[in-house]
Amino acid sequence: MIALIVASGFRLSFGTQSFAIGGVNYTLVSDYSAIYWNPALLADQRNSAGVDLLTIAPIASYQMNTNLLGYDGGYPRLKDNRAYSESPPFLIPSFGAVFYGESSTWGFAVFAPFGMGTKWDLYDPPINYYNAYDSTWEAPSYPKYDWESDFKSVAIWFGFGRELGPFRIGLATGPIFMSVLVRKVTLLDPATIDEAAAGAPIEYRLWPIDTKLKAYGISYGVAAGLTWYMGEALSLSFTGRYYEAAHLHSQIKLQLFTPRNDYIVEHAPDLAMLFSGYIFQGSGEGSTKLPLPPDIGLGLSFRPVKIFTLSLGFNYVFWSVLKDVSVDFDDLTLLYQQIKSDTLHFNWHNVFEVGVGTKLDLTEWLSLRFGFAYDQSPIPDSTFNPLIPDVGNRIGFSGGLSFTPGDFWTYNLSYTYTRTPEREISNDGYSYNAPYMPGKYSFSAHLLSFGVTYRW
Repeated sequence: MIALIVASGFRLSFGTQSFAIGGVNYTLVSDYSAIYWNPALLADQRNSAGVDLLTIAPIASYQMNTNLLGYDGGYPRLKDNRAYSESPPFLIPSFGAVFYGESSTWGFAVFAPFGMGTKWDLYDPPINYYNAYDSTWEAPSYPKYDWESDFKSVAIWFGFGRELGPFRIGLATGPIFMSVLVRKVTLLDPATIDEAAAGAPIEYRLWPIDTKLKAYGISYGVAAGLTWYMGEALSLSFTGRYYEAAHLHSQIKLQLFTPRNDYIVEHAPDLAMLFSGYIFQGSGEGSTKLPLPPDIGLGLSFRPVKIFTLSLGFNYVFWSVLKDVSVDFDDLTLLYQQIKSDTLHFNWHNVFEVGVGTKLDLTEWLSLRFGFAYDQSPIPDSTFNPLIPDVGNRIGFSGGLSFTPGDFWTYNLSYTYTRTPEREISNDGYSYNAPYMPGKYSFSAHLLSFGVTYRW
């Protein structure tokens, strides 16, 4: 998961104007992105169509402290045991339209509500893992990117907003299509297969399994909003989003890389199969349900003078729905042993995020925006690993502008810099089969968004 993290966990946001004021925008959204932020504000819009393109350039590092051969313990293959994510900049488009009606204003949006992606080169078989008399034998290479995640989603939502005196109400809903890729190193103690393997040299005590899972599925979401205009200078908004658990169908592939030691093969024939350097493979299909977090939001905007508006936003995300996710498999075997299920441990907790933004209307055709955001991480130390490096409590600074040269076109631009303090996960009591990876993690990102809106 480097999470394409604009919000905690693997939630995403969109809308260039919203990014420019801190990203928690429940009161100042004035385009199709109201479908997501606050559908009640569709009621105040005229006919329009728009598109936004968000670019995220993440920078993540992980200084390993596992004391496991193949990572860092006894085999410092990396300088200071520090690895850097190989993820390139991400491009995330969104688009939509709004249509004015006499009783209600309608709209639709296509966007990515969830997403993440990262690639790490963290593991190599230990020195002497392959020890053959035959100099012509070529040792197999372990996959370069051995910790990898790629979570994509596309939501197609339709909604409406309606004016009721000083109030605006709105509702939006639609499907969310998802694809998930998770790749990691699973370590196996060979003594669980044959007790005699427990006496092998230390470099053979844990064997790597390249574990790769692909999944596809669908969820449904709904967003609701209420805005109250308490005079010309003050407005208050309440919003909420809810998602059905995503039903995912998965395909999994396993590759167990056994060591090769010709001396052991020669003197311990019973272990010959396990120390031949053979790659055992297994594949199967599975299914699971992935809970997605509902959230509630509160927004306040204050406009003391015509050219200046202050926006405050608060969001509470119920990540505690993501605890233990069980994956059930069909016909998955490895080393002649059937694997019926596996459990992914999350145990995340609820978090909040706040945003403070300002809008300065310098002229009828030029507006400036500035924002600040603070966002918590929902991931506890007990399940933290490189797949979702939502490193910790995050701060972000943003700015942008809107340029409207005429009655129809508006061009928006925003930039955000976000970072977290370095987070250290202790290795006290760590075991090779724990769901977390100890060490020091760091994360920062540059976000650039450009949007165009046409109104008629």
